[in-house]
Amino acid sequence: MVQLIPDVLAPEIKSPAEKRLFIEFRDHRTNKKYVVLHSLGIAEHTNNIFGEIDFVILCNEGVLCLEVKGGQVSRRNGVWEFANRYSKISHKNEGPFQQVQGNMQSLRQYMVRRLGNYDPLVRCQYACAVAMPDCRFEAPGVGIDVVPEILVDAKQSWNLDTLINQAFWYWRQTCVEKHGFEGGRLTDAEIDKLANLLRGDFHFVPSMKDTVERAVKELCALTAEQYEVLESLFDNPRTIVSGVAGAGKTLIAMEQARRAYWEGKSVLYLCFNHNIAQYVQYQFEKDNVCIEAVTLHAFMMRACGIDWSPDLNRDFYETELPVAFMAAEDVPVYDLVIIDEGQDLLTDTYLECIDRIVQDGLGDGTWAIYYDPNQNIFNSYAELDAMIKKLRKEAYAMSWKLRANCRNTKQIANANTLMTNIPNQGKPTVSGPQVEYDSYSGKEDERKKINAIVRKIKDSGAIGSDFIILSRYTLANPLNGLGLTGLDKDLGTLKTTGPLWKAKKNDVRFSTISGFKGLEAKIVIMIDVDHFSDEDTRLLNYVAASRACAMLYVLYDSDAEQERQNMILSGFTQVGT
Repeated sequence: MVQLIPDVLAPEIKSPAEKRLFIEFRDHRTNKKYVVLHSLGIAEHTNNIFGEIDFVILCNEGVLCLEVKGGQVSRRNGVWEFANRYSKISHKNEGPFQQVQGNMQSLRQYMVRRLGNYDPLVRCQYACAVAMPDCRFEAPGVGIDVVPEILVDAKQSWNLDTLINQAFWYWRQTCVEKHGFEGGRLTDAEIDKLANLLRGDFHFVPSMKDTVERAVKELCALTAEQYEVLESLFDNPRTIVSGVAGAGKTLIAMEQARRAYWEGKSVLYLCFNHNIAQYVQYQFEKDNVCIEAVTLHAFMMRACGIDWSPDLNRDFYETELPVAFMAAEDVPVYDLVIIDEGQDLLTDTYLECIDRIVQDGLGDGTWAIYYDPNQNIFNSYAELDAMIKKLRKEAYAMSWKLRANCRNTKQIANANTLMTNIPNQGKPTVSGPQVEYDSYSGKEDERKKINAIVRKIKDSGAIGSDFIILSRYTLANPLNGLGLTGLDKDLGTLKTTGPLWKAKKNDVRFSTISGFKGLEAKIVIMIDVDHFSDEDTRLLNYVAASRACAMLYVLYDSDAEQERQNMILSGFTQVGT
């Protein structure tokens, strides 16, 4: 049995040779007990301030230290050269055989300092070897600093058992010849004891919370691109800014509004989503900035003296309300009108209404529109494109395009492309955890898996404001995985109302995808994904996945697996373009 600690490859491990050996060790079948410690740090190295051993293999024969050198290996004028798969060359005076022997001695000295000279873990046989799996090490006259007996390379057919036998045979013979004795062997219990000792002192696995926080921290700052757009806004009275989800459109829009307010201008911030309006209003109030952030529909209803009712339907908002608004008297006007989520508001009807709000109108006034064509889930692409062209032509609006993705990690952006076949995910630069997928068979199975994910997230130290569950369905819909019984009681309280950008420590936030559009969360759990290729579903999945900053979970119906695979195949070429 082979036990790897850790049992998953860390994302920072870039060496293909090291990855290949990790997989070979993991998949090796044996009746013997092996514990393999990967990337074991040596805080008390005999020669260096700090050292690292690629693999430490604990077995009944003793302790084996393995150094891995992938790519090209050479030595010129006494200097070792190592070239990786990208042809990047590093130079070292110390060869790999000296390096691994130094690591082996450092590890043993550490054990001596901790346990004394006579402990079985100290007096066992220590061995070391070098693996060069990409090269055939066949040159004659390689020098005294090369030990062929402890080298495994590409020309040899070997596995973990033969590696251990070869290395320990050499080192036992060497110990007998030089010191008159050989080291002892380890029992299974002693292997476990040594593994625990080394893992406790040297091995660190970052928690999910730490990994997420690190990614979020890297994502926070305004990019140079955003600063350039922000400065240009003050040179152009009418501006259209497009950008992918996560490009910082709302961030720039709020900063533009603040600067205009500080200059003494009257400013109105319009959007489509009520939650966005609440969030922006909260940020303005926190900064003591007297700017109203409101949805266009709420603004129009107030001007008309109409109270909200759950009976109001789409026809009311798109037809009846604009007519009433155009007939209303005493509609206030503003020096600057900012329109966020423009893809949901750019219609002939709504633009006619907005024209009344802008001082001097859309043609001569000052305004800015921010939009993402990929989030156009209510109107047609043709209509949106026509409105943009109309504004450019008739209002002489300046256009800017944000290309950088400063919300999503590379893993989330790539996963979104593969899941939706929407290629334009911006240019993400920050790496984070891999996106996790899981399928369910029936709503009860889905509910159990939702609970398991939430429990995992909370056990890592995450709190209510760190994550959210998103579904295309409301909780009242029987297709919602939480609709019947909700979360397990010990996981906290399900928060579905109020400001969704914040939550108490024990809250578990839930929202429909459309309700959370424009907002973001460090961790997003997508549930009820029952389709992948349907056009409306693709757009909703894009919106949901792009809400996640650092970690994304996707729970989908097992009946949609083939559909998911087809989307991956059709969208694969889009990743990285």
